[in-house]
Amino acid sequence: MELLYTILSILLIIDGILLVILILMQKTKGAEIGAVFGSGAAAAVLGAGASNFLTKLTYWLGGIFLAIVLTLSLIDHYKHKPKFTDIPANLPVKTEKK
Repeated sequence: MELLYTILSILLIIDGILLVILILMQKTKGAEIGAVFGSGAAAAVLGAGASNFLTKLTYWLGGIFLAIVLTLSLIDHYKHKPKFTDIPANLPVKTEKK
């Protein structure tokens, strides 16, 4: 389980970095900051449909990011879930005196 957790954590970091790069490469409608980070270069290399391709790739990487986060959360939940067998049988019980 630890190996799977480590692999998914590494994939999450890689996916996050790719998401940041893809988002910065896309052409913005406002201040055109995307041109600073290579939006024009992406259009030149990938052609006229580059923005459509980048948008779809961003959606897919976002979905993969969400799936990895949910999977890591479930693994962590079940790894640290207390079991009823771990509770000692002879716990002191506090009673109220009237």
